[in-house]
Amino acid sequence: MSANDHPETGPPAGAASSATARFGPAHYVTAWKLKDGTHVTIRPIRPDDEPLMVRFHQTLSEDSVYFRYLGPLKLSQRIEHRRLIKVCRDDYDRELALVAERREGEGGRADILAVGRLIKFHDLQEAEFAVVVADAYQGSGLGMQLMRRLIRIARNEGHLRLTGYILPDNRPMLHICEKLGFRRIHPIGDPVVKVELALRPAGASKPGSR
Repeated sequence: MSANDHPETGPPAGAASSATARFGPAHYVTAWKLKDGTHVTIRPIRPDDEPLMVRFHQTLSEDSVYFRYLGPLKLSQRIEHRRLIKVCRDDYDRELALVAERREGEGGRADILAVGRLIKFHDLQEAEFAVVVADAYQGSGLGMQLMRRLIRIARNEGHLRLTGYILPDNRPMLHICEKLGFRRIHPIGDPVVKVELALRPAGASKPGSR
């Protein structure tokens, strides 16, 4: 798979503080291009994303839902207004959700293609991830890109471990985690695979590099 990273983008100069309050940390906004040339923006989720999240959930197959939530969850439950209000309003001290957004031309319709969420456990210096990609864009590299960004954020915020829980049949996600260096923890009889990545603090040298 081939895809190109692009320089990070953010709000105009002088708008950073208000943008952070409304839309999350501006430095988490990045442009990226799928291998088919489709341009997307990866950014923190926003309160006004609720209609986009409804459409996103309508695109997900039963398998994608099952893999994301480790069990069935009805569409009516996933798009329930009270739930989406919470989903779209991050408490950045506790969690962060990144969405991959595609827009049809300047000022055109926007669609969310993928969501990656980072839940932070500061007392444990640990964070947990979850990622789901719209069926039509699975295999496009979006899952890998979201994971790389979640890892970077967790490391920069000082977490020592990043963990996730994945069903054994979710082979694409397990493969992504394997490529990124996660180790698997799967006790006999456990229906879920735990994956864990040890994070060196940002700027720390590798063992033996001194």
